[in-house]
Amino acid sequence: MRRNSFRFPVTTLAGSSLKNINALHYIHYVEPKYRWKFILSCAAAGILEPFTQAERILWHKRIRDHRLKNPPVFIIGFWRSGTTLLHNLLCQDPEAAYTTTFQTVFPNLLLTQSWWLKPLINHLLPAQRPYDNVSMDMDFPQEEDFGLMNIQPSTIYKFFLFPAEFDQIIDRELYTGNLSPHLIAQWQEAYRGMIAKAVFNTGGTRYIGKNPCHLTRIGVLKEMFPESKFIFIHRHPYKVIESLYHFIFSIFPGVQLQDVPVDFSRRKVLTLYKKAMDAYFRDRGQIPSSNLIELKMDDFVRDIPGNLKEIYDKFGLGDFNKVSSRFNQYLEKNPAPEHKPNPPVPETIGLVDQYASGIMQKLGYTGNAAVVLASPNPDKLFQFVSGKKLQKVL
Repeated sequence: MRRNSFRFPVTTLAGSSLKNINALHYIHYVEPKYRWKFILSCAAAGILEPFTQAERILWHKRIRDHRLKNPPVFIIGFWRSGTTLLHNLLCQDPEAAYTTTFQTVFPNLLLTQSWWLKPLINHLLPAQRPYDNVSMDMDFPQEEDFGLMNIQPSTIYKFFLFPAEFDQIIDRELYTGNLSPHLIAQWQEAYRGMIAKAVFNTGGTRYIGKNPCHLTRIGVLKEMFPESKFIFIHRHPYKVIESLYHFIFSIFPGVQLQDVPVDFSRRKVLTLYKKAMDAYFRDRGQIPSSNLIELKMDDFVRDIPGNLKEIYDKFGLGDFNKVSSRFNQYLEKNPAPEHKPNPPVPETIGLVDQYASGIMQKLGYTGNAAVVLASPNPDKLFQFVSGKKLQKVL
């Protein structure tokens, strides 16, 4: 029987290498009350280290020599903007390659040890994700930065482990392109390796990535993959900031190695939002219009088939009619997630109005809180389109 709790005796570092754990520990402090959890994480990584080395030896050349056959597609919306739904749908295509949850937890063991580790971890993993009850499984598509943290030390996802250092981590590492040349090269090598393993693992020919951190990495990604495609999906900032604030607090208990500071506030989430969105607006001109789709989450869930067809047609992803039934099947098996009711509080609304009103205007949203809160609930629309009427549309 699957567990319900999102608290574990170890952190996600259990799937890292000892070398990478040492690099993280060198620059981040583990508080005394979490030392045992950290030690257990190191012990697990140590036990798995021989398997890590074996996979590196067996697969190094194939991963180093791998080149994508088709330009990758990157989903780059801010957290809580519908990226998971869009990613899960696009990955129903048999031609899609993607990182799985297992790969993000055990990126160094994916190709040699998943046969026994995956069933074990699936048994220990909660059946649903905390906060929104989205189904969880080791084979499901997953965003990449938890996995990247287990390969190299440059990612803002470290703040989940080290929340007391949130501000410093965001300032130093939100903009991957601002890292030292050595760290940029290290990150690029790790990311190429992650994509190659995803292709070998899933058997797909086109990589579909979902990563909110990529909002600030457009330049780095364009350098690596000049013909890459981008889908920017967005949602009203009132809603995403409030939702991310609660989501972060649901994740902390499972992985943290520091106490959450008492001043961890919605203002910090707003600051992250503004920095990420400003970077996107600054850099999106680097993407040719033929390789960029911008999409509102509410519009997407109102017409999932129509929007998926537009993505396929514009990016030349293949014959939509051949795969449309797979999208239908996914929606029938995965009803709308049960989000906890967290309407934006006055503090969130005030912060957005004061510091992000320009972003609202660029995205085409109103600053009228009464109108936003009274707007249709995308979850209700999702329930509608995932029913029998969707079958007729598809």
